[in-house]
Amino acid sequence: MTLKTLTNDNAATGLWIALIAALSIGGSLAFACAAPLAAIGALAGTKMKSGEGVALVAVAWLSNQIVGYGILDYPVTADSFAWGAVIGVASNVAFYGARAVSIAAGASTLALASAFLAAFAVYELALYGAGLVLGSSDDAFSVAVVERIFVINLVSFAGLLLLHRAAVAFSLIRSNAEALATA
Repeated sequence: MTLKTLTNDNAATGLWIALIAALSIGGSLAFACAAPLAAIGALAGTKMKSGEGVALVAVAWLSNQIVGYGILDYPVTADSFAWGAVIGVASNVAFYGARAVSIAAGASTLALASAFLAAFAVYELALYGAGLVLGSSDDAFSVAVVERIFVINLVSFAGLLLLHRAAVAFSLIRSNAEALATA
């Protein structure tokens, strides 16, 4: 690998992370607390090197928090900050859940679906567990709410996979196999 290739790869990865962060801002504006962070964790866990994936999840979560507190007027309270931190942890747990399934199952369509389901499940379980400690209403984890969040994340994950495929096709980023082969 040449220095030029390394620099181009780093620039492409930075642009990819910035693009997903920008989409995360749109998701945060559209869905507020239901931003598709589990989908972003699943994408990062299945399509990126570990460090890059963690960076993507962190930037997407931070973008969500900036939109929430800066535009959507989230309450500036200890409880709100605690939930923001929990959402950040849950987003990382989603990444690692998807990563574990992806490593074990490969890159087939079934493996991608399994990785997404794992990411969503551990994301929601982390939030539910935090709700037991921090307190939350039963409505926050009702079937209707979880179903709505699942659909938002599922559609987002499908869209992110299509965007990833287009970025690889146009040689804007490397495919997961190419990226891992040069790691």
